[in-house]
Amino acid sequence: MSEKEKNEIAEMVETAELLAKHDPQSLVIAKANLDILKSRCEIEKAMREESAG
Repeated sequence: MSEKEKNEIAEMVETAELLAKHDPQSLVIAKANLDILKSRCEIEKAMREESAG
């Protein structure tokens, strides 16, 4: 993982903490979107493994 990616992740964590403190509903929306993106990655990974195997 590059330094740029590490910094972006740290910034995302700071944003999540700010949302948790000041706007919990937005945190729920952000979490739902991250869950969707995670699912897409898992599906893509499974498809690649299936193609390779």
